[in-house]
Amino acid sequence: MHVSNSSRIVRIDGFELSCRMPEAIGNAMRFFDLRTALLMRLTDADGQVGWGETWSMPQAAAAVIKSGLARAVLAQDSGAPRVVWNAMSQTLTYDRRGVTQMAMSAIDVAAWDLAGRRAGVPIAQLLGGAIRDKVMAYVSGPFLKPGSDPYRDFDADIGGYLDDGFKAMKMRLGLNARAEGALLARVRKRVGDAFPLMVDLNEGATVRSALSFARAFEESDLVWLEEPIRHDNLPGYAHLAKALPMALAGGEALIGVTPFRDFLTQGALDILQPDLALCGGFTEGQKIAALADAYCVPLIPHVWGTTVNFHASLQLIAGLPELRGPGVRYPMFEFDPSFNPLRDMCGKVGVGSDGFIAIPQAPGLGIEIDPRQFNEYLVDQWSVSV
Repeated sequence: MHVSNSSRIVRIDGFELSCRMPEAIGNAMRFFDLRTALLMRLTDADGQVGWGETWSMPQAAAAVIKSGLARAVLAQDSGAPRVVWNAMSQTLTYDRRGVTQMAMSAIDVAAWDLAGRRAGVPIAQLLGGAIRDKVMAYVSGPFLKPGSDPYRDFDADIGGYLDDGFKAMKMRLGLNARAEGALLARVRKRVGDAFPLMVDLNEGATVRSALSFARAFEESDLVWLEEPIRHDNLPGYAHLAKALPMALAGGEALIGVTPFRDFLTQGALDILQPDLALCGGFTEGQKIAALADAYCVPLIPHVWGTTVNFHASLQLIAGLPELRGPGVRYPMFEFDPSFNPLRDMCGKVGVGSDGFIAIPQAPGLGIEIDPRQFNEYLVDQWSVSV
């Protein structure tokens, strides 16, 4: 297929970022005080650019791109992200569910951003069109804190979320079923019966203990219980999906479309949560969304990392079908409220008084990124060109 010289991708830039947080926060599995990410910038011969991201294992992803993927991407058509994806996929051998796919995710998101900018339309329009211009957000917190009282900031954090306009919340729990059952009951009383509540155990439980947590939480009427066990325990998820009194959500750590196929055919997830920065970007994300639609299962992207993944997820959500759950309408948007200047580097984002967040209508991702916006957090920069 002929590609004009002006539309060829001629340069790939990588920006490895690191941001220290003011205090450690965490979940049932671990605490952390550092955010890292790899931002990718594709540039074509016309000087148009597109931005992508992967936030897991950024140094390893950078090595994969520099050592192999870059050669497959350079000289490809900047207006044809599926062609770019196909060129990358031809390099895959054994690593179909690991860091290579994460690296491909960053390039794929950048390729769609670049194509949208060239066409002068948001990515949502390239994907088939938007059916909404805003989406209800749920605040993804509070987080646990290290020390003798891991819940010590919950009351203040929740008060802040409510003041900020959030109308739904997903809490990080998973340490003590009895204590957290009582804590959750107090939160339910505080926010009222119509307020959607969810809980994330962050893979911290066993199958048996997950059932204990679910029983302790049942009276608080959760919309879903998220990732109670390790993400690759397909038999365990299949068992829990049948036994839990609330919906079972997961998928943020599943890479590519095939594991989502496996979970859906086993009836092992009620809600899919792929992360565009990990699962394969928009190209694989669309395949996962089609699977979810075929099984009539809601898709709610997992949102972590920088402003790139944040706005990429909004663009995908713009075209997802609406489904109704217990007291909610899907899709919803995950909003991490913790300290994150990498999310806010294009301007502070938040929800309106109705609890909704607007989906940008500008071309591509809908944001303008200047590398000077993240100079303070830059730990390495590199480029590959034709």
